[in-house]
Amino acid sequence: MKFKISQSALRDFYNSNYCKIKWKEVYVKGNRTEPTDAMMDGLVFEQKVIGLSRGGEVYEIPKLKNGKQSKRELDLEKLSIDAKEMIKSLDIEILDVQPEWIVEDLIGHPDCLITYKGHKAIMDLKYTAVKEDDSCKYNPYAWDDLDYKDFRQALHYVLMYYKMHNVYLPFIYLVFGKSGWVKVISLDITQLSMEDYMMLIGQFRIDYRKFNKKSPAPIDNFSICRKCKIECKKRSVKPKIINYEL
Repeated sequence: MKFKISQSALRDFYNSNYCKIKWKEVYVKGNRTEPTDAMMDGLVFEQKVIGLSRGGEVYEIPKLKNGKQSKRELDLEKLSIDAKEMIKSLDIEILDVQPEWIVEDLIGHPDCLITYKGHKAIMDLKYTAVKEDDSCKYNPYAWDDLDYKDFRQALHYVLMYYKMHNVYLPFIYLVFGKSGWVKVISLDITQLSMEDYMMLIGQFRIDYRKFNKKSPAPIDNFSICRKCKIECKKRSVKPKIINYEL
């Protein structure tokens, strides 16, 4: 079966901090790791706002020992109610939720196909615990200083829709911060940005053919290996000695 290129597979393949052994397990073999608490919060928030997470899976925040909801879950519930009201006030109508798009060797799972003020667009819903003014320069999960933000996710979905329907749709990020802040980011994608992304996909096709699928290189980084949930015999089990001459 031909490998399907997702935006996350592309992103992580070229991420120097993402182990190639883990990349093979996740993207080639399809072995998904358990979501972190931060990821779980985002998935639950997504469910509460738009009704579904990718693949229709259902995620739940663990209840307290007495069976009641935790403050963590109650806060997500309150924010999701506010988010749904915000979507209405922005004149956003949701047309489709969590569709799976496949065209050529590309695959995509956008959150929503919407109309925004009567015009069709693609929307991605985000939940984050970072501060409103945290810089993308230092934190990939931040939403300030957008010149440093990686927008390949948006490029991937816009390109896929174009290949399917011969129309370039606008892309909107609707970002909700844990503390209550909200950002609506409408991307104006230039022809140059799209051409650069298509060149990256072309380069990935070449690099993937060269990728050593039988024995991918380990990352050999104790700080990363110690947090990894994948069972691996090439795991780095102790930190390297730092030699420093004083």
